Amino acid sequence: MKRQIAYFLVIFIGFLTLIGHFINYPPLNDFIDNDATQWFDIISGFAAFLGVINLLQLHLNKVANKRKHYQYSIITLFGFIIMIIFGFIYNGSNVPMGPHLKEQGSAFYWMFQNIYLPLGATMFALLAFFVASASYRAFKIRNFEATLLLVSGIFLMLGRVPVGQLIPWWLSLEIYICLIFAITAGLFSNKKTLFYTLLISIIMFPFIILQLNLSQLAVFKIPDLQEWIMDVPATAGSRAIMIGIALGTIAQSYRIITGRERSILGD
Repeated sequence: MKRQIAYFLVIFIGFLTLIGHFINYPPLNDFIDNDATQWFDIISGFAAFLGVINLLQLHLNKVANKRKHYQYSIITLFGFIIMIIFGFIYNGSNVPMGPHLKEQGSAFYWMFQNIYLPLGATMFALLAFFVASASYRAFKIRNFEATLLLVSGIFLMLGRVPVGQLIPWWLSLEIYICLIFAITAGLFSNKKTLFYTLLISIIMFPFIILQLNLSQLAVFKIPDLQEWIMDVPATAGSRAIMIGIALGTIAQSYRIITGRERSILGD
């Protein structure tokens, strides 16, 4: 019975919110914009409180049983208690309770600025090693998609650093030629033929570009090429991802509203 009530509430509020975006009925619009938002904030507060209780129980149980790496749980509990004290009991300054959370001079603000933010920056800095490892695996030339990712990554990295401004047009051309031959290397059965063809291309193409007066094209300027990659292919890709997320959200919302999605109740 409890689960049926939860299903009914989710379906009712879901339909009500969905209809309110398509019907211009002031009482319904006011409910969605004000009352429903306040309900969401209240429920979120209770959910956060339950999450805190669950976190405390988890780490206290780990410390009590001295499970593996329980020392980190002690540090977590200590930091949690300190932040609770400086957030709700003692602020260490003349700033009134409440505004002291965002005012300089309070102990809570000092801990947030000098402990929490640096630790967060450290966690993001550690991600650089995982990104480097993932990039090494992704940039291996296995197929056309991986090659395209490799080429785009090279031009983006060169265009984002100051040295990219100093790369002359002829060196950009040589990079293009080397990348093209790296992609088409599998078409050459004889390595000597590949080498001599690459050597002739590297020597001849700069003179051809000069004769045709094409050295000022934006494609030979790494920063301009990097901006084009970010503005056109990257933007198109990000929009496609957002459209996919929107379609997935619509499908999931439909399953929840119609009662077909039971994972929200732990099933």
